[in-house]
Amino acid sequence: MRTALVSACALAMALVASCTSRAVTPGHDTGPGSNPGEDTGTGFDPFHDANYPDTGVHGSGDCSDAARLVYLVDQNRAFLRYDPMAGTITQIGTIHCAGPLVTPFSMAVSRDATAYVLHSDHHIYAVSTADASCTSTPFTIDQMGLQEFGMGFVSDTAGGSAETLFIAGGPAAGIGMGNSTLATLQLSNWSVSTIGPLDGSPELTGNGLGELWGFFPDTSPMAIRQLDKTDGTRIQEFDVSAIHPAGGRAAAWAFAYWGGRYYMFYQAGTDTSTGIYTLTPDTNEVVPVMTNIGYTIVGAGVSTCAPTILI
Repeated sequence: MRTALVSACALAMALVASCTSRAVTPGHDTGPGSNPGEDTGTGFDPFHDANYPDTGVHGSGDCSDAARLVYLVDQNRAFLRYDPMAGTITQIGTIHCAGPLVTPFSMAVSRDATAYVLHSDHHIYAVSTADASCTSTPFTIDQMGLQEFGMGFVSDTAGGSAETLFIAGGPAAGIGMGNSTLATLQLSNWSVSTIGPLDGSPELTGNGLGELWGFFPDTSPMAIRQLDKTDGTRIQEFDVSAIHPAGGRAAAWAFAYWGGRYYMFYQAGTDTSTGIYTLTPDTNEVVPVMTNIGYTIVGAGVSTCAPTILI
């Protein structure tokens, strides 16, 4: 997710092709195999590795290994796999869903390990987590005034295999400006149904416990909140302002829940690239994991198959 300022830049690019993208890192927009960290199809299988205990709630056994991982997308279309335990980022490929001036905005990953990526043209594209190939979806843009939004799948019940895609956003010009609308997006007919207002522009994540969480970088204080799925009201909140104690506007942010911790991907306006931070709810401790990772992360996706027990 990006601020309205960066989104406006992308729109201007589409119109006049004269806007310079911020924090472009040379070499990230490359073909398969040309990036040093890129996955070249070597059969990565983390949950059959001793470092990846098969713990947590995974539902009814319908989860593939791929559905238990964290995926990231960069504003320059790099599609990545993040390994929270090893602390590594591997480029799977580069997504080419639309024209060269259309860039990713946010992402969610479903239980079948499909990534759904919202772009700056307001369309949602389905991206393979295996090879970053891209296909269009029947989604009709700008429904209920939600032009750009954060998104995340949430289990309908704890341990269940049914899930719902929640979104939160509004007009593109209002992203990061302090208010948004919480809604659901039904993939059966690609229709949006609004739930209620939110005082911030969060990125969303869910988990196999049936909980909906949002990362709010534009509220005071910067916070992670558990949201009521029926009306969007706050159930509990964690202050995570330690991520950016100096204050100021966020430039890019994303959010994921994995292994009992919350992962915040955050880039301030003065940062050259994204940093990764965790919140451990048992201790309320915010910890910087990686800084200046070389990518501007605008979307993170983790399915409801991800482990929920603290690892």
